[in-house]
Amino acid sequence: MKNKNFFPTIKQNSFFSQIPEELLITLFEKINYQILSFQKSEYISFRGEDVKGLYMVLEGCVDTEMLKDNGEIKKIETLNSGKILASAFIFGEFTKFPVDIIARENSSILFIEKKDFIYLLQQDSHLLELYLNEISKKAQFLSKNLWESISNKTINQKLGEYILKNTVDNIFTLKISIKELSEYFNVSRPSLSRVISSFISNGVLEKIETKSYRVLDISLLKKIISNQIKF
Repeated sequence: MKNKNFFPTIKQNSFFSQIPEELLITLFEKINYQILSFQKSEYISFRGEDVKGLYMVLEGCVDTEMLKDNGEIKKIETLNSGKILASAFIFGEFTKFPVDIIARENSSILFIEKKDFIYLLQQDSHLLELYLNEISKKAQFLSKNLWESISNKTINQKLGEYILKNTVDNIFTLKISIKELSEYFNVSRPSLSRVISSFISNGVLEKIETKSYRVLDISLLKKIISNQIKF
């Protein structure tokens, strides 16, 4: 990424979006930073490596994964442009990457060393607030993800909630693969596929494209989520 394109790019990212570009230019002139490039499928970091500062996705997207004891790989989440890697592990007693991070596609990462990142936070209270919001959202996401993985909700309920949260104008688009969604729900892929088929056969969904569905009956979907109806 060329320097002349650097600041317009980071202004599009959520963390710096509300900071005036003139202030960003002034602040970045006073710190050391790097723009790291990674090819598709290249490892950005391994679980247990030191988190040496701020890592933000500038371009592309990355996957975070964890290797289970049985050798299976569980995908945790996908981070797109503007997202910070391991934001809750920059400071504290355990400053290690908790997961493996792999480039899902060709990606570039903004890296700012910890001491320089501290300087940035000290110079602008709004930037400090955005960072605190970032780590709070991360903690809430991990808490929610843990709860969903150990809760007694059925696959029908988990899928119903996921569809409801990701439906726009009665259209639900699956942005990840069935395999990735099954890992997120902590269920088998065949089981999830059967539930999707049952949603279609019972008039909840209508498949319109490879990964797009029309939600035919929102009220029926809500009854599934509340466990009033079981297929």
